[in-house]
Amino acid sequence: MTKVFDGRRRADPLVALDGIDLTVDTNEFVTLIGRSGCGKSTLLRLIAGLLPPSAGSVLVDGVPVTGPRRDVSFMFQQPALLPWRSVLANVLLPIEIFGLDQRSYKNHAIELLDLVGMKGFEKRLPRELSGGMRQRVSLCRSLIQSPTVMLMDEPFSALDALTRTELSEELQRVHRELETTVVFVTHSIDEAVLLADRVVVLSPRPGRVRSIVDVSVPRPRVPGVEVAKVADELHELFRGVHG
Repeated sequence: MTKVFDGRRRADPLVALDGIDLTVDTNEFVTLIGRSGCGKSTLLRLIAGLLPPSAGSVLVDGVPVTGPRRDVSFMFQQPALLPWRSVLANVLLPIEIFGLDQRSYKNHAIELLDLVGMKGFEKRLPRELSGGMRQRVSLCRSLIQSPTVMLMDEPFSALDALTRTELSEELQRVHRELETTVVFVTHSIDEAVLLADRVVVLSPRPGRVRSIVDVSVPRPRVPGVEVAKVADELHELFRGVHG
């Protein structure tokens, strides 16, 4: 698959991704890493149906992606919660957007909030929450429709190191319990190793798959010697690819 942005606003067309060939298995957790501008976020948007490929195709469950799908969710770097809506109402927002019956999803929303440690905060407003708590709400919103695939674009990058580690451990638990396929973009090699079944290394623009590393560290994972060892190996590989 290839993505080229035309030259209407720039001198020449920009090749963002070139010849991407990647299969993600059901319930697998894959992280994408690479230099800024290598096309990681563009790849997520192609999977989500927010952008069309210039050549090739994207398949989810064997079906070509031609636009946004209800069974593919997208979690962005910023939680983007509506400030006038309660925590519960923010989680239920996709249900409202798709015109579904909110009452039938309310209990599921409460269960998700409980799963991520937000029980008792259903009526709070976003301004009453910490950054990490807002991202937990955003995670629940991404999961409310039980997506087949969850796409996550650096969702923890704006958080402090301790909160980021806590949410990475929380996401591992949620992934194990809900068995959702995840494609996760990050600039952090350590975070990639902590979370992933496989780490996909993209080359500088145009983005190409230069290496795929299997992470065999047993789960649940926490920062430690085993994770650090794989991260060190990946750092060396990354320097070779991007040096």
